[in-house]
Formats: sequence, structure tokens, C-alpha cells
Amino acid sequence: MGRLYCRNGRLILIILTGASGGIGQELIPHLAKLDRVIGIYNSSKPKLESEPNVTYVQLNLADPEDVENFIETWKVELNKLKNLTVVHLAAAKKDGLVVNYSEEDWDLLMQVNLKAAFTLTKYLLPVMIKIGYGRNIFTSSRGALDGDVGTIAYSTSKAGIVGFSKVLAKEYARFNITSNVLLLGTFETGMFNKLSTKSKQEIIKKIPSKKCGEIVNIANAINFCIQSDYVSGSVIAIDGAM
Repeated sequence: MGRLYCRNGRLILIILTGASGGIGQELIPHLAKLDRVIGIYNSSKPKLESEPNVTYVQLNLADPEDVENFIETWKVELNKLKNLTVVHLAAAKKDGLVVNYSEEDWDLLMQVNLKAAFTLTKYLLPVMIKIGYGRNIFTSSRGALDGDVGTIAYSTSKAGIVGFSKVLAKEYARFNITSNVLLLGTFETGMFNKLSTKSKQEIIKKIPSKKCGEIVNIANAINFCIQSDYVSGSVIAIDGAM
């Protein structure tokens, strides 16, 4: 267990889910410059194990018992906090037309993309209420607003995140707890890097800015949400004007 970071006499912490994903691994060094980070991953261990101010924890976010054990393990440290930020980046995606989509795949995406965010939020809210500070930052995509052929479960789950965040913002605003959604566009990492050159070019053509986003764009938006106590219930697009 790592020691929590202290800035200006305040104990602060960022919890990041999806730490082993393409965006997550590139985002962690940026977040580590802001606060102490706990990077949560499910199965694939992150490659960046020696990053200063970062502790990695394997956790099944969709399992309430697993989350409870995580809270219990970190209870002493969490009770010392003055600032707590949670960035929900964990996500799963599997495409298919509605008529062909299996219930198992539907349940899996709802569990990873929606229920996991609910479960972790539910168990960390008492900590945020107690310290009078909380920043909940969720991630979604254009599919949440526009939808796309073959993305029925993914788009539905990401639309659910938007609704969840807006309700959370209103219910807990009086405790200095905010909740916002970052609507992510295309970034040159993870799955995008596995595409053919032709496929990449086709995607970039559709982006008004004619370029992919950089991870620092996400890091800057997270820092903005952390610093802004009057921005809550918002959906912030980071997508090159899509």
C-alpha cells in the first residue's frame, strides 16, 4: 500500500479505473503530477509499474463484495483524506446488431460500463460526504448522444452514464461533491493504433479538426473538473468538434 500524497497540508487522492487500458496507461503519468493515484485494473496488469505516486490495485468493480473489501483495505488511508477524486475510465465494447446481440454480451457491457461505476461510487460516497469534498469524473462517447449502427449495448450503457452523473450531481451538490462526464472522441492510443492506415485515415477525415486527440487533453479536462467546484452535471466534449 502506497503512502498518500500531501499538497498544501491536504491529503489528496485520485482513483482511476481502467488503469491498464490504452488511455489509462498513458493518462496515469499526467495524473501522478496532480495527486497520489490508485490505478484500478481488472485482469491485465498495467505495464507502468514504477510510476512515482502510483499504486495499482486489481479489483472486479462489478462485484460489490470485491469493492467492499477494497474500501475496507484502504479505510484508514481514506479516512485521512481531504480531497478525493474518482475517474471512471473502465469500459468494455462489443458490437453487433440488435437481433443478433446475445443477452450475455448485453449483461457484460452493462456490468462493466454502468454497474461498476454505480458500485464504486456508492461505496465511496460516504467518504466524500464525510470529508466534504468529492469529484466524480465519468467518461462516455459520442455514441451516448448519437448512437451508431452495431453499438446497441455500448451506446446504451454510455448514455446511462450521462444520466447517472446528472442525478448524482444534483443529489450531492450540497456536500461539495461534483459529477461530470467527459465525452471522449478519437485518441491515438489503444484500439485506434491497431487499425490499418486506411481505417485511421477514414476516421480522421470525419473529425472536423482533422486530427486525433492527445492524452494531455483528457488530463487537462480532469484537472479542470477537480479545480472547479461550480461545474457539475455537465457533459464536456473532448472530440475535435464532432
